[in-house]
Amino acid sequence: MRNAMHIVLLGGGHAHLEVLRRFGRRPQPGVRLSLITKGAHAPYSGMLPGFVAGHYSADEIHVPLAPLTQRANCALVVAEATRLDAERRSILLSDGREIAGDVISINTGAVTDCSTGTSAERCVAAKPIDDFAQDWTRLMDVIEADPTLRIAVIGAGAAGVELALSIQHRLMQMPFAGGRIAESRVSLVGGDDILPSFPAKVRQRVARLLRGRGVTFLSGPDIEVIATRGLSGAGFQHVLVWATGVRPADWLTRSGLALDHAGFVAVDRHLQSKSHEGIFCAGDAAGLVDGPQPKAGVIAVRQGPVLGENLRRYASGRQLQSFAPPKIWLSLISTGNRYAVASRGKWSVEGRWTWYWKDWIDRRFVRKYKQ
Repeated sequence: MRNAMHIVLLGGGHAHLEVLRRFGRRPQPGVRLSLITKGAHAPYSGMLPGFVAGHYSADEIHVPLAPLTQRANCALVVAEATRLDAERRSILLSDGREIAGDVISINTGAVTDCSTGTSAERCVAAKPIDDFAQDWTRLMDVIEADPTLRIAVIGAGAAGVELALSIQHRLMQMPFAGGRIAESRVSLVGGDDILPSFPAKVRQRVARLLRGRGVTFLSGPDIEVIATRGLSGAGFQHVLVWATGVRPADWLTRSGLALDHAGFVAVDRHLQSKSHEGIFCAGDAAGLVDGPQPKAGVIAVRQGPVLGENLRRYASGRQLQSFAPPKIWLSLISTGNRYAVASRGKWSVEGRWTWYWKDWIDRRFVRKYKQ
């Protein structure tokens, strides 16, 4: 396939999993694929709180990329990208290699912004999620060795709420020298209220659950001040888990691609760069200029089929398909002990059955890419 069009998939995010699955089921003549990813396994963000709570093993929340790439006849390159040259459509890797493509598709996610003055030893970022999964495993050893250690989750959005409740549940299951602990060891730090983008009924449900599970909510206009000063005054050592807003990776902002107001890759309704034809972007790394969306895993999942189709169409010179951002979608917030809150618009419900509903959805997603 000497003259084949080379499509380089940069990042093993949710959208690229679907691209690989579709190319594996229906190969595209005249196209060769490469996937560049810093890990050989792709974590599924929807199951991360369950992993933290102890409901899932690391294997259960990760999709091995080798079988997917093999079925799609895609070269798997396990290395971290350090630079993207949009003009040359080339990617420099951490091991010194450089890979160029006729088409570049970016699905690398984003990075939690925890640039505060807090020492790295006490700060764990929720994103990239593959880094967090590894950091949490190491952090468990530190927590088990020090029963006085307190955890502060910074950011009271859905990710912060899920992590705070999952961490509290996990700590309550851990045996220590004096038996199992009963007091609260987890604080959730946010602005004026939890889940600010959710309806009042959902906020009320989750606030009640936080109180019932012993998670302390600390609010204020400056969460950085609370995190770095207020918590230290409690007389305990704290680990800060940052689950606030995200920022793009530094190498992406220096790529030469047009960016949106927040620094993410500006893409049109076809998920193609606003400044460079033949470069596509999906998931958290993308800034959908024609219809802005919050950074949520469900968006990347829904973008996957459109991205896969548009890579085919671009390779064959056909008209691209549009991505229609959903105005509302189902949100499932896990609360630690196999209990969840579901909401869609103003409708909401909670219960153990809701967690098992979420569990069924999440396992089905991972199974689709493992089979």
